[in-house]
Amino acid sequence: MSCEQSIVRLFFLAISCGFFLISATSPAISRAAENRPGMRTEGEQIFLETNHLAYVVGTNGLNVAFRDRRNEKNYLDTSEPTPFMRVSTEKGWIDSVSVELARGFLFVTFRPPTGPPIMAKIHPRTFPNYLTLELTAINDHTIGQLQLANLPTTLTDMVTNDLTSTRNNEYAAAVIPANIETRSYNEGKPLLIAFAERDVRLEGSKIAVLGCPTNLLLDILEQVEVENGLPHPTIDGVWARKSPEMKMSYLFVDIGEANADAMIDYAKAGGFHYIVAYNGTWNQTYGTVYRPHPNHYPSGEAGLLAVSDKIHAAGLKFGMHIINMCVDKGDPAVHGKPDPGLLTLPHRRRILAQEIGPDDTFIPTSQSPQGLLAKGEKSVWEGFDLWIDDEIIIYEDIQINPPGFIGCRRGAHGTTAAAHKAGMPIDNLVEFIDAFYHADVGSDLYDRVARANAEALDKYKFDFIYPENVAISIVEIGRSRFRDVKTRPRWYSINLMIAKLYHYTKREVMFAHGPSSNLGWHIFSRGNTVDFVQSGIMAHFDHNSLSGVPSQKRNMQPFEFGWFGYFTDSPAGKATRPREMEYAWSKALAYGAAMSLETHQAALDDNGRTGEIFSGIRNWEELKLADYFPESIREQMQVPRREFTLERAGDEKWNVRPVTYGSGKHVGAVDGKQNIWEIQNQYGAQPLRVSIEVRSNLTNYGESANVVLIEPASSLKLKTTGNGPFGGPHRDEGVSFDLKPTAIESPGGGKSLEVTAVNKGERPHGWGCVEVILDGVQDLTEHRALGVWVDGDGSGANLHFTLEDSGRWQVRDFYVPLDFKGWKYVEIPKWAQGEVYDFHFPFSNYTALRGMSFDSVARMYVFLTNIPVGGSVRARFSRLEALREMTPRTVHNPGLTVNGKSITFPVAIEPSWYLEYAGAGPVRVFDANGFTKAEVMPEGPAPSLQSGNNSLTFFCDRGPDFGETVEVTPITRGKPLR
Repeated sequence: MSCEQSIVRLFFLAISCGFFLISATSPAISRAAENRPGMRTEGEQIFLETNHLAYVVGTNGLNVAFRDRRNEKNYLDTSEPTPFMRVSTEKGWIDSVSVELARGFLFVTFRPPTGPPIMAKIHPRTFPNYLTLELTAINDHTIGQLQLANLPTTLTDMVTNDLTSTRNNEYAAAVIPANIETRSYNEGKPLLIAFAERDVRLEGSKIAVLGCPTNLLLDILEQVEVENGLPHPTIDGVWARKSPEMKMSYLFVDIGEANADAMIDYAKAGGFHYIVAYNGTWNQTYGTVYRPHPNHYPSGEAGLLAVSDKIHAAGLKFGMHIINMCVDKGDPAVHGKPDPGLLTLPHRRRILAQEIGPDDTFIPTSQSPQGLLAKGEKSVWEGFDLWIDDEIIIYEDIQINPPGFIGCRRGAHGTTAAAHKAGMPIDNLVEFIDAFYHADVGSDLYDRVARANAEALDKYKFDFIYPENVAISIVEIGRSRFRDVKTRPRWYSINLMIAKLYHYTKREVMFAHGPSSNLGWHIFSRGNTVDFVQSGIMAHFDHNSLSGVPSQKRNMQPFEFGWFGYFTDSPAGKATRPREMEYAWSKALAYGAAMSLETHQAALDDNGRTGEIFSGIRNWEELKLADYFPESIREQMQVPRREFTLERAGDEKWNVRPVTYGSGKHVGAVDGKQNIWEIQNQYGAQPLRVSIEVRSNLTNYGESANVVLIEPASSLKLKTTGNGPFGGPHRDEGVSFDLKPTAIESPGGGKSLEVTAVNKGERPHGWGCVEVILDGVQDLTEHRALGVWVDGDGSGANLHFTLEDSGRWQVRDFYVPLDFKGWKYVEIPKWAQGEVYDFHFPFSNYTALRGMSFDSVARMYVFLTNIPVGGSVRARFSRLEALREMTPRTVHNPGLTVNGKSITFPVAIEPSWYLEYAGAGPVRVFDANGFTKAEVMPEGPAPSLQSGNNSLTFFCDRGPDFGETVEVTPITRGKPLR
């Protein structure tokens, strides 16, 4: 033994109080035949055993086996040697080289290239269903991390991260941090890693190690929670993760004193079990004080409590939605003297270049302010608020030469304008969408915010909370301004954040959110929530809600399908109809998932089909909660894009039928050409079912009624630097992009613009854009279609014209596939729906499908997307016009001829109205918001759609004042699922 090793050994002898004995001196007691938990050494192997697992470690510091004790099958990946533990130093990672079991402790040695060995004292404990490893001492506190687990497994079927596990159908392995200061992960590989980190805590870090039959994993995880003091939320005494309430849906609305009774009635009509109040509805303030909003709760605290009691008396539960970690700009922590716990970011700090007085509106800086927001730019997390001493200053713009901030408003948000000396730090406060500040999660201020939030949960008897923004990325680099706070790891910041809310709350509460961290897995019992959209609804549902299911299942996480929106008609999208609601609720039934419907009372009241829709979703909800349909039927219903409908059979039983909505056929005129087409019926012969909707005509390109958005002959106001779309860059890294005028004439008249891009980066679907600031705010409410001449290059990329409203957060995208060469006139009557998810650009999310204010469009973006690696694109386009939507005319007595047999609907369908016919009974006519305008019997029996190909002809009365432009959607149904 070397001198250094002797010193290290004496260190551990001291902290063990003479408790250190070499296990080899004790006779080995063989328990191979016994299936009890315990620890033992046999030869050069150390056994850590539970009832289900034999974790074998070599005295040479290597992993040996991770065996199922039922059948001795080894699930350790032995393709190459792996160390039992590892430590990180400034010189890199160092593997364990020896392990000794002595008097109930593991002594693990790591040997750096130079200097004395590093030794860790680990306290292992074995229980019937799991074992724990706790770091109790280490002789070197300069290490960065110590890996308490480094377990490569052969269990590759299911690999999860927040719940750090690997498993197949037979056996599961997992490492679970047993306290807030320990982390585990696997990075999508069947490798289980858990570690202690010096910046958080070394001694005292602890993990549970599980190896068990897969069907026992969830039960053992609950045991680990309870026995190790981890968060263990319950609902009515039942572990929340196993509670039947995980399948219960909620109505997410603007409930207040005035409309509480109506909201309760709506919730019951739809089979909802929870009513969740919008953030900003139940509360007016955020931060250290949460006050009820006077517009919704004029009686204040008493009013909010009365609404809570009324909801509970109705047999429902009450939920809170809140923007997490926010501090209102009117909070006491801001006014007067800003609290030092307000969040700032070090890289955004500037230094005051010279002394300023209280009235100065120019704030000079010693370095360039470039990198902070300039006038007209936007960002989710940045704003225009500066902080000097005890004063908050709002600047209008940045100035490069001389450097500084211009147009400053002094003494903002209740602070006092004052003189400031040169050399003072100027911090840029972190903001959330211009409305709130944030509290540094490690500060006393955040602790007060968390306590105030928990107090509101308890005081108003909330049963549910959705804390928005739990996993925001900025927490990892934030620091309180007046304290020397070392940077905390992001994972620990998130753990600390959610632990405070959980522990400060006294009530049994359903915590709903994605896990976001190891600790979050224990707290948040329900995830998979995404924001609603108003356009491309079903594609958005598939792309977000359904696509999240595999991950939720792997993580053993109950999930919901929401938030699903509910609307009235607007320029941004249609009023909600039964189809999309039935699609969502059928998938919820198929997966046994909760639904959440997000809306306002006005949308529920002003949609004429709300009663019909809510009656339908109540049926789906009740059948789901009753597990009415067998798994064989539910599995058939899980297929994306397949739609289903409920029907009541004659024997009082329920059936599910597949239903197919054909592609809407646009009929521009009853001219013997446009009004004749063929459709395929994939099911058996059945009566015609159909929807017919009146459509608008568009003006021709070049007409004076159109709005010119881009005129190549004029000088365009372009923006290509600074923050771009959604506060991000203007192009992918490695993509060059250019938009410039050319002398080439377009067939539509006038000059053209040329747009080019080259993808020299690594992303296979590169993109780039330029921002075009329009000449003033444009009202495009009646101009929601575009017309343009395009000279394509056949590259297969896409040319986009993306309109952005003045709120700067919502867009509508109009695109042209460049699958042709030469000039071509392109009329784009509809904005992109679900296909935005195919474009790989910044608006491929709900920002392109959510609400849109067409009456205030001030800028747009010209994009090229889907540029392959090494590929280049060149296109030209003419004057871009927003085409006027001409008011459609009333369609009289529409009808259809199907395979030679006709049916006439004796109704008048006015502009924006539509009719529905279910194959029997009356035809119903609805206005744009779903209110019934006519209900009459058709003339003639329903024609039959035969299986396979069918010929359809649309007809209607013709005349100078009669309309002919419609969209016809045939609807077919299959046999009940079996």
